[in-house]
Formats: sequence, structure tokens, C-alpha cells
Amino acid sequence: MAEQETYYEMLWDCPQCGTLGLLGDSHRHCPTCGTAQDPTKRYFPKPGEEVEAKNHQFVGADWRCVYCNSPNSAAAAFCTNCGAGKDGTKPVALVADTAAALPEPVAVPAPPPQRELGWARWVLAALALLVVGLIFLFSSTKETTATVAQRSWAREIQIEQMGRVSDSVWCDSVPGDAYGVSRNREQRSTRQVADGQTCHDERIDKGDGTFVKRRECTPRYRSEPVYDDRCRYSVNRWRSVRAVKAGTQESLMPVWPSAGNLNANFLGGNSGVGAIGSERQGARRETYVLVLSANGKTWTCNVSESVWSKYQDGATVPLKVHLTGGADCASLQ
Repeated sequence: MAEQETYYEMLWDCPQCGTLGLLGDSHRHCPTCGTAQDPTKRYFPKPGEEVEAKNHQFVGADWRCVYCNSPNSAAAAFCTNCGAGKDGTKPVALVADTAAALPEPVAVPAPPPQRELGWARWVLAALALLVVGLIFLFSSTKETTATVAQRSWAREIQIEQMGRVSDSVWCDSVPGDAYGVSRNREQRSTRQVADGQTCHDERIDKGDGTFVKRRECTPRYRSEPVYDDRCRYSVNRWRSVRAVKAGTQESLMPVWPSAGNLNANFLGGNSGVGAIGSERQGARRETYVLVLSANGKTWTCNVSESVWSKYQDGATVPLKVHLTGGADCASLQ
């Protein structure tokens, strides 16, 4: 069997004589001056000061008389204040249980639509012109002929050494070749655990001068730490320890520098697995630079080896220059 709801009286204040805190269901007219209740002026009492509507039978939300605005029970066929019929009437609006409404903001007259639209058009047009101008400025180029003022190149080889590296990870991710592994318990994450409910009474306007309370609850959670094993270990890995370099100062033509005598001490002969302290050549890097000049301006371009080799000192080079003054180095072929 469903639990019987308890009904409480909404309140209203008489606008005619100023009597406050009249009961929404019991006082359909002001007991002081006889003014009919205005259903739009109903409000909830302060929490803890609710007045129970004894033996109240809910038959539906009130309807409001279109002639005298008096609220009438949904069971009434005629207005109890002026006798008008119920036909064509609508239920009264329900009141939400919220804090007192903030004062309505003072309306600021909007500028005339035509003037506002014209101003917006000018701004949009200016922005469009600015965007088009920037695109044109940075994408447009002009042809010129530059002279190779200087050429330079640089090459380097990273030298790697097998060494002991210390690290720590969660134990489910330890590398297979790790050694000297130690474990320690540490917090890895947190988890949300149910911790009861947070409840409050929600008051609901029934539209007939009364309201009911309904208990609304939402789950509450707390954070708990999740622990796991953290492993510290050592592992042998190749690391870059130095670089050997060569450049224009050593040779006019690009050459790779000599790596010198490396300690190529590999485990198991030619297995490719280095012992501690063994060395090998690592990554290689190379850069080629052309310094170009024309009409008192100078540009520096990083180019490919094939382009660099094509142009010698003093050679003329067809070059595209942006309207902003920067060189389009990608135009060099």
C-alpha cells in the first residue's frame, strides 16, 4: 500500500489590507477584509514553520476564474466568488520552491535595429578586408635574383655507450631484462566507494493551496587510495654520450666525421648486444646552409644537400621573396 502523503498549507498575503501569512487552502478570502485570494501570490513558508492541512483531499490543481481571478477547487463547477462557470479556464500556475527572486534587471533600450545592423556590417567588412590583406601579404611572392654570398655545411654522428640505467615503474611494466629489482608498496590511484546518501526534502506545490514534501536522495561517494607494487630496477641501455662533428672549416666538400676507435665490446661475439662500456655509432644529422644576398638584403636558407651542391659561391640563384621581405627558401631548386 502506498504511503499517504501529508499536505501542508501554502501561504499568501492580502494585498488589500496587508494581512500576512494567510493559509492557501483554508483562507480562500482574507478573514480581515474579505479580499479574494490571488493564486499567483502563494508562497512556501519558511522550513520548519509548515502548517499541516488536516484531512485534506487532493482533487487537482485549482482553476482560476477568468472574470474575478479567484482560485477555485478543481471539483467546483462555478466560481465561489462571482458564480462564473468553469468552462474555458486553465489550472493555476505552480510555484517553485526557490530562493526569493532577484530584482528584475532594468531594461536598457536597444539601439535602433537599422543603426546596429549598419555598424555590424562595417565591422564585418573591415575584418574581412584585414583577413584577405594578411593572406595576400604572407602568400604572395615576387621573383628576384640573388647571389650566393656564403655556403656552409655541418655533419655530426652521435656516439652511444651501453650503460647502467636506473628507473622505476609499476611492477606490471618492468622490462624483461631488468635486474636488481626491488619492490615497494605505493599509492597508484584512487577509487570512488559508495558512502551512503545525501538527502533533502523537496517541497512541491500541488496547485490547490497546499504542498507536499518528498524526500530526494542522491548517492554519496568517498575517495579511497588504491595501492600497488612499485618496482625500482637497473637495466642496460644505449645512451648518447658525445658527438663527433665536421663542418665547413674542415673541408669544402661535405664528409662524415671519423668516429675514431670505439670500444666495440659485444657480448657473444657478433650478437649485437653490447657489454657495459661498449660503444657504437648512433643517429646522424646534417645541415646545409646558403646565405643569399640581393639589393642590400641577406637571407639564410637551410636547403637539401642536392640544392646546396648545385650553387657555388658567387652563383646567381632565382629566388622568390614574400612581400613581407622574407625569402621563400622552398622555391630554391
